[in-house]
Amino acid sequence: MKKVVPLLLALMMIGPMLFASGTKDVAPKTSAAPTKGVDQVYYEAFPPGGQGQSSFITTTAHRLDTYVNEPGVAITWQGGLKNLLVEEYEMLEDGKVWILHLNKNSTWHDGKAVIPEDFIWSYSAWANPRISTRWNGKAQSIVGYADVQAGKTDTLSGVKKVDEHTVRVELSSPMPLWMKLEQTYLVVFPYHIFKDVAIADVVGHSYWKNRIGTGPFKWAEYKPDQYIHLVRNDNYYDGPAILTDIWLAIYQDAASMLNAYAAGSIDTVYYEGNTITPQERDYYGSLPGKTVVTMDKGSGSAIILNFKDKDWAKKEVRQALMYALDINSILDNLYPGALVSRTIFPQKWAWGDGLNEYAYNPQKAKQLLASAGFSGKTHKLYYTQTDALTQNLLVACQQYWAAVGVNVELVKVDAGATQEIHAKDPDMFLNGTGVGLDPTLAETGLKTGELLAYGYSNARVDELFDYGRTLVDQKDREPVYQEISAIINEEVPRVWLWYDIRDLGFSDRVVGPAEHWAEQGTIQFNMGVYNEVTKWYIK
Repeated sequence: MKKVVPLLLALMMIGPMLFASGTKDVAPKTSAAPTKGVDQVYYEAFPPGGQGQSSFITTTAHRLDTYVNEPGVAITWQGGLKNLLVEEYEMLEDGKVWILHLNKNSTWHDGKAVIPEDFIWSYSAWANPRISTRWNGKAQSIVGYADVQAGKTDTLSGVKKVDEHTVRVELSSPMPLWMKLEQTYLVVFPYHIFKDVAIADVVGHSYWKNRIGTGPFKWAEYKPDQYIHLVRNDNYYDGPAILTDIWLAIYQDAASMLNAYAAGSIDTVYYEGNTITPQERDYYGSLPGKTVVTMDKGSGSAIILNFKDKDWAKKEVRQALMYALDINSILDNLYPGALVSRTIFPQKWAWGDGLNEYAYNPQKAKQLLASAGFSGKTHKLYYTQTDALTQNLLVACQQYWAAVGVNVELVKVDAGATQEIHAKDPDMFLNGTGVGLDPTLAETGLKTGELLAYGYSNARVDELFDYGRTLVDQKDREPVYQEISAIINEEVPRVWLWYDIRDLGFSDRVVGPAEHWAEQGTIQFNMGVYNEVTKWYIK
């Protein structure tokens, strides 16, 4: 069979960019102390989407949940749990009931104490469909979720105040991993600010542009499209940080951010998008005073298909899109190091044997399109990423599909937040669902009725996800998620592409970020990861 090589790939093979080698290995955490008198100010890049926006709706805004806002218990960079607003917790009835003992020393940045009502309001808000968060599934295990979803109430009946320092959470069924897999996403917000705010007004509230949290850093100033300035919380219950200031510098595109990084204006690049490409990895790692850490993104990139569209509602058309792509050639020439994906799970133990590899076969793609009665219309593929690598990857897919008669128009949405795309009810859009923590997190993209499922529905998949959440041992869980992999590999609810990697750049003048990202290994999206930021310091 004659292989079609799109123009973009041909150009990449003819004229690859040459870079110096020298990416540094990251040393283990240092125990050295900061030098007295050194200005303890840290500069981190921040993407345009999410600035001044609610944690309920944007992935990027969740980055502020590392510094300003907190959950009761957070996932650590090592994969364990760190007690924060919850000092201790008890698991009763095999994980059906959880008793949360609040940290008596924790206070909001305005001095008010953290109280059970903060948890009741916040957990209920995460569950509320009128807030339209894509993560409301993280509250679905809690008793009363169905009533909140139905609009019967705005408060989860399963979250109760026991006393001034204790909260009782009842789940609809035992889930021994609830604290790790769902609770860690449920960031807590101040009831005393939101108690009189209508649910419909929560997302647009001015709070998100001047946050009051409980974390180690306080909100000082926000300049749209310029920066967010955070200052140390000297009254932090877990001890004040060494850093005095964090400046989150907002960059509209990856190129301007990398120029600032190379010039020493920022210490850390942002991880949303492939800002440093694999071809640039060695170059940036060889710059004086710079370190590049290559990380597993913890998710596979895929193109979500809207099942409202008659073309995408046909399985044969979806399969044709897979056969039309020579993913191996695309990755070899544009994205070395990334792995081909054929399911949503990045965990190899969840794959199973016998998955269809959809080996490049344009003739079969054409046959499937013809037999399914493909309309031939042009479809719009939306994306938000600003980096050149992602755009080149999409152009390559566009050219392969054009070769079999599927015309796709690429549409860049300027905002870095996917709710802008959802509002357009798109034909198709590029998405990466963070599943690095555990396979159960893929529920948000595949279960019936979930926003990112976009009309895909399979009762057996729903049943398997529900069952998998009740199990603890990996050996018991393997057949559950392997069956899901087999189903979605065959049904193709999304066009499976590749498992992403991220090359992140760090300045060696600051101790902490590079070391912890390297130890973490996998990026955990949409949650505030506990990373010992209070111990970071400038040399």
